[in-house]
Amino acid sequence: MKKVAVVIPFYKDQISAYEEIALKQCEKILADHPKIAIKPVNFDLPDVAKEVNFQNTISFDHRYFKSISGYNRLMLSAEFYKAFLDYEYILIYQMDCFVFSDQLHFWCSQNWDYIGAPWIKKTYHKSPFELQLLNLKHGIASRFNFADNNIPNQYQLDNQVGNGGFSLRCVRKFHDLSILMKPLIDHYLSSEGNLYNEDVFWSLEVNRESRVLNIPNSETALKFAVEVPSIKIEHLKTEDLPFGCHDWDRYADYWQPVFQKLGYNI
Repeated sequence: MKKVAVVIPFYKDQISAYEEIALKQCEKILADHPKIAIKPVNFDLPDVAKEVNFQNTISFDHRYFKSISGYNRLMLSAEFYKAFLDYEYILIYQMDCFVFSDQLHFWCSQNWDYIGAPWIKKTYHKSPFELQLLNLKHGIASRFNFADNNIPNQYQLDNQVGNGGFSLRCVRKFHDLSILMKPLIDHYLSSEGNLYNEDVFWSLEVNRESRVLNIPNSETALKFAVEVPSIKIEHLKTEDLPFGCHDWDRYADYWQPVFQKLGYNI
């Protein structure tokens, strides 16, 4: 069995300047790993994709790429993971990601089933007692699925691991669980709101009653990827950067000093 492939989704035949940066950096840093493009059927990849050494291109029904709900449906389907059963892991690399160094084999060797950037709760202004209280609220809300108006309580996601846009997934486990847990998946797919997104299912719902997926804590996951900036980046040494980051274009001013050092003007 092959170890890992980098899976890059394409939704349209043109990409933005920032997406082009993400794509070029992926090819530059992860050149030694097989990369696979996924796209809608009857759809040609943008010309810039020719700069990436794709080992394969896999097409899925165009409905999966039309909206967030369509993408959720794809990423919760056995159909998707079946296409990658030759690999032990896949790294999902949306084009709002950026990879700083090639740590892919290292993270595969850690035996996590799922890892992505944690949804960090900004707690730098909290006292030790307040932090303990927040952790308690998160644990109780997650275990008992506290909801507001039938939507999962926001406390459930505080410091949870993690976002699926830049995420490492154990293919066989995801494939098997997408079949075994289909009734619960169908409930997610019939519900509205970002608290029913596919990465919430894999990071929270799967392990609600018992530990099914091996998922690290937020402290470990922050070494894998960052989404919400939490420290002064200009004081961070290059060797201390995580494997990658997600949603960096939303925080372009924050990442600008690092990207400039790497040769990108944003």
